[in-house]
Amino acid sequence: MNKLNRKLITTLGLGWLGFGIVGSAITFALPPTQITILIDRSFCPQDKWQAIASTYNDIYQQHQNRDLQIKEVITFSDIGQEVLSAIPTPDAVRSLNTYGRSNQERQKQLQTSYQQAKLLSCQSQ
Repeated sequence: MNKLNRKLITTLGLGWLGFGIVGSAITFALPPTQITILIDRSFCPQDKWQAIASTYNDIYQQHQNRDLQIKEVITFSDIGQEVLSAIPTPDAVRSLNTYGRSNQERQKQLQTSYQQAKLLSCQSQ
């Protein structure tokens, strides 16, 4: 291999190495936004619930693309609340049953407890 080819390969190799290091540093220094999803499971007509499921699907796709990170998903109604053990798929959210009445006190409490929260509620649709 002649001297020119060796310099070219060295330059390209060091360039790609530098590019990888800078990319890794940016990923480490600027992690994606972490959010908590609050899902109000109080009674909701099917068409409005599908709109909520569609919004969740958009957020879930951003999570899959690593544009943001879903930290946890909490469902609530007037009966109680549940912190889901795993991040549900959009199909799982679409198939959730709605029941009971909306509990504004619990909603405000959750929104106060989780500053980086996204509320999905039939009342806000």
